[in-house]
Amino acid sequence: MTGRVLGGVLAAWVLWSGAAAASALCPVPPGADSAAAGLTHSRAALAAGHPLTVVAMGSSSTEGVGATTITATYPAQLDAILEQRHAASAIQVLNKGIGGETAGANLVRFDKDVLAAKPDLVIWQVGTNDSFQKVPLDAFAATVRDGIARIRKTGADVILMNPQSFPGEAKVESYPAYASTVVALGRELDVPVLDRYRIMAWWLESRHFAADQVLSNDGLHLKDLSYRCLAEFVADMIDTPRVVSEKTAAR
Repeated sequence: MTGRVLGGVLAAWVLWSGAAAASALCPVPPGADSAAAGLTHSRAALAAGHPLTVVAMGSSSTEGVGATTITATYPAQLDAILEQRHAASAIQVLNKGIGGETAGANLVRFDKDVLAAKPDLVIWQVGTNDSFQKVPLDAFAATVRDGIARIRKTGADVILMNPQSFPGEAKVESYPAYASTVVALGRELDVPVLDRYRIMAWWLESRHFAADQVLSNDGLHLKDLSYRCLAEFVADMIDTPRVVSEKTAAR
């Protein structure tokens, strides 16, 4: 598809673009890998049977616009998956998404809605509204760097999630650049990235899903099925550590 950026060969120890362990319901592009580097704090808590607090920060995809019920949002489905997989741990996934917000608007709420919860893990879904509101890419990147630094200062883990792909994106100036900027920031800062843009573009281009199967009637927001897939992908990132051999690390 002309103009789409589907990603390339990227460092898998930073970028996560799929889930080898995900259900058959949620396919991913060929060569995708669920392994994610980092997330040591979250994995240690789960391994020890300790409580795990996750804050899902973002905009409408986190809030759950398009979901039929609150329990169908991706944070709620993630909570259910993690509780099933890790019965010994008390899991709490807090939904702090507010539709329409940019990265900057998210950052204004960090103290109250993210850091105050003392999370073990923060999942930051970001970029879609920055593209719609034409926030300069360098300013967008600076805001995300600032947010990541603030999260890491607390010792919490971070996962970034970039924008969705949707049929009308060609009408949004530089839309793919915001998705690729999130991926680039993940590589720069050693933060795992759920490359939602690449996955959804592949879904639509391969015709594995029709747009109306994974997008709401507005053609932009997700729906129950696609929210389920996001939840599965994030859960697999948490549960699949990236093992880097000495030979690989020396390259």
